[in-house]
Amino acid sequence: MILMEVSPHGQYSRWRQYFLNNRPGIDELPWDDSYRLSERERNNAAGSIQQFQLGEWARGRGLIRRACEDPRVNGDPCFVDALKLFIVEEQRHSELLGRFLDREGIPRRRRHWIDQIFRRLRKLAGLEGCVIVLVTAEVLAVPFYQALRDATRSPLLRAICRRLLCDEASHLAYQAMTLRLLQRELSAGRRRLKCVLHSLLFRGTALLVWWQHRRVFHAAGWQWERYRRESTREFARLRMRIAGSGCPADDGVRLDD
Repeated sequence: MILMEVSPHGQYSRWRQYFLNNRPGIDELPWDDSYRLSERERNNAAGSIQQFQLGEWARGRGLIRRACEDPRVNGDPCFVDALKLFIVEEQRHSELLGRFLDREGIPRRRRHWIDQIFRRLRKLAGLEGCVIVLVTAEVLAVPFYQALRDATRSPLLRAICRRLLCDEASHLAYQAMTLRLLQRELSAGRRRLKCVLHSLLFRGTALLVWWQHRRVFHAAGWQWERYRRESTREFARLRMRIAGSGCPADDGVRLDD
């Protein structure tokens, strides 16, 4: 796994190459393992896996269109190429979870009200807003996949979670670099305002994720305090990568403030 530091134009050729190299075959995972989810595991996790499988899928056409039109990024010829490969990697996550659902005889969901809300938010936003919505969801995917991994005895599902967690770490670094690039010409006051607004989005989304997927967290032995601590730590890391030395990294934001 490669975690490249946040920096301005010139790094997207490296990210393009990273995404090209990071294409493990889907059959590298233990699909032939005989273990099937127990009734308790299905009751705890099936709905959550369905929801994340749906949320990981996106065509990304609007995001690519915005990137092609935004003058802040079109100076780097590799930006759109890297973005397209990033979207393909997100689609691969959906494919992995979908194949697992099919294997377990769990139907895939076609719609979910939370997914509809976040897709609408992205449609209404510009490039920067789209990236903020996406990266907030990915921050909270980290504690979810950690808990899902710990909530099951399935070797296959645990391997899928490890694969997704590895990818999400790189995705967060990639998107943080993009947000830093998009915000680099803002005044200190406007950057501070964006930090505050992003924190509000994170808090609201984090509460929603806990409410929707608390059965998975409880099955993994996670209580609210651990979830709050882990998700807040991931968000603080993200803000530090975006901010560099130019903006406070969230002032130690707490979900229960």
